[in-house]
Amino acid sequence: MAQSEPPQPLTPANCDLQDFPFMPLDVARLRDSELASNETPDACWAAVLLWSASWHQVPAASIPDDELWLAKQAGYQLRGKIDKAWLKVRTGALRGWVKCSDGRLYHPVVAEKARDAWQAKQRQRWGTECARIKKHNERHGTSIARPTFDEWIAEGCPQGQPLFVPRDTTATNQRQCGIVPSELDSKRQGEGQGQRQGDSYSVPDGTDGGSAPPAPAAPPGPAQSPKEKSPEEMAKVELWRAAVSVLEQGGCPESQARTFMGKLVKDYGQDIVRDAVTAAVATQPADAREYLKATCLHAAGKRKRPNQQEQLEESNRLAGEQWEAEMRAKMAGGGNAS
Repeated sequence: MAQSEPPQPLTPANCDLQDFPFMPLDVARLRDSELASNETPDACWAAVLLWSASWHQVPAASIPDDELWLAKQAGYQLRGKIDKAWLKVRTGALRGWVKCSDGRLYHPVVAEKARDAWQAKQRQRWGTECARIKKHNERHGTSIARPTFDEWIAEGCPQGQPLFVPRDTTATNQRQCGIVPSELDSKRQGEGQGQRQGDSYSVPDGTDGGSAPPAPAAPPGPAQSPKEKSPEEMAKVELWRAAVSVLEQGGCPESQARTFMGKLVKDYGQDIVRDAVTAAVATQPADAREYLKATCLHAAGKRKRPNQQEQLEESNRLAGEQWEAEMRAKMAGGGNAS
């Protein structure tokens, strides 16, 4: 009987979720699974650790078929060797994993969550690119078509590519003919004043060679078109749109959402907030405010800062201590004077 061919990988080869700090966990699905009901707690914990390790592999939801690597990620490696206890939990820890044609192990449930997160990440990038093309058309009067999501994927997910600007064609033709725009403007000005080309600065025959005629006034420079936003600036705009959308879905008004996002960027920086928003778009948490705050806090590695009430109490305490010290000083000064 011929051996069946291994299945194709369960996630795309370029599926990279290393900037997603959180992995979705279907609580009811895990609670009612055969893993939870039939395996030991140690095996269940080792399985969760392998799921977590696979989330930040590339492709996501996959792990290498390497015994030492598996034991290390599950917490059963000691001084470069596999702990004997690994054999007791190995079967349960690897429950559900499938070896695919690329030689890696994939977990179908983790792969399902990874594909959803990857598509959300790709759609955010596509939206950013479409917004850039739209803004370019508005600025330059062009009509560059915005690709559909499927067309953008088929083209290799291009981002930040140079776009056609109408003035580029004229400038290119002039360079090919050896004409510099400033020279062309000077010639046109001379023709408008009735001068012959080539003798604008010559001395007429039969004169004493007096001073040269004044040079023609410099032509006005070309009108400056509005500065086009860079891909980074466009990405920042799209980041704010996505963040406000997620917060509004959680019941937060737009004005409060923008204020909240501004504080996050001020406290944690653009990069950390961008990663947190990307993760929120993929997971769609019920409480987006708390999710974004916790994600930024985790990424920054900071302790929670005192809230407004704690800051007020601390300020009052310091003011009270200062007042008490001043009163003691006055009383001591009065006693010495008597």
